[in-house]
Amino acid sequence: MKKGFLKENKIFKINLFYVLSLLPVIIFGYYKNGIIPAQKGSIPYWFGTQYIFIPIVVLLLSYVFEVYYYTVVKKEEGLTSVYNSISPFVNVLCYLVTAPMHKLFITIPIMVLVDVVLKFIDDKVTINQVALYKCIIFVVFMIMGVKGYANYYEITLDEVVTKPSLLFLGFGRGAIGVTSTLCALIGYLILMFNKYYKKEMPIIAFLGYAIVACVLYFVGKIGFYDILRNLFNSGFIFAIVYVLSLSNATPVVRTGRVLYAFFIGLISAILINVNDFYIGVYIVILVGSLLVPLFNKFKFTIGK
Repeated sequence: MKKGFLKENKIFKINLFYVLSLLPVIIFGYYKNGIIPAQKGSIPYWFGTQYIFIPIVVLLLSYVFEVYYYTVVKKEEGLTSVYNSISPFVNVLCYLVTAPMHKLFITIPIMVLVDVVLKFIDDKVTINQVALYKCIIFVVFMIMGVKGYANYYEITLDEVVTKPSLLFLGFGRGAIGVTSTLCALIGYLILMFNKYYKKEMPIIAFLGYAIVACVLYFVGKIGFYDILRNLFNSGFIFAIVYVLSLSNATPVVRTGRVLYAFFIGLISAILINVNDFYIGVYIVILVGSLLVPLFNKFKFTIGK
């Protein structure tokens, strides 16, 4: 790597931070869905390594596709466009939040589909790709009659996990490791060292979520432990740390970002705590990303 490479390719540097911040999530996903089921005899140990192996394959194949696209399809582009593409990180995120846990064969087609569609919509509309694919996969699973994101860890459970402390660690239902609030918070701390990361957005979204949760609690609609269970088991923290703040689908104006994040938190809290609709946070982020031009119009004295 030549001197000044990371300075010239800022997006590549941002992607490195993002991937590094995802390591706790990926490692925990391997422990939860690979090691624990193997210890209980549900799967062989080697089979569980897919939760470490697949994200690496997705990342590498994404860059292979990027090289082909920018050097063969769009010959006027070069490797600089490859280095500054956010697609590889988005693909890993899409895998983590959408891939069926024990259906390895569908993972790579999803990754390829993400890359292809990204290229068609990238120059035409700003949209949060992770939220989009979460919604698409949800609809596909509904059509297929699959009602849950069952994985090998869930199969080993004798009863549904409801203890907030265990849900905080990530030992509930859900995708690979995205329901681990602890891992998401560790990732957030890592991202704090990235000056391009919009670190205020998760905090503002959580504030909006907390306001609605408190109102629901004081009017007697939901109990305190139910609020904790819904917060930790919905993957909301993962969504606001990684998906909400994707740089290509958020308002440019600071005031707009504040309103955007607050809006996401408010509506997500209603969908999660009132309707138990955990997929709702991704739908709200998707809708919010479509409204980015509207949020960009809110430029007041605190805006930049």
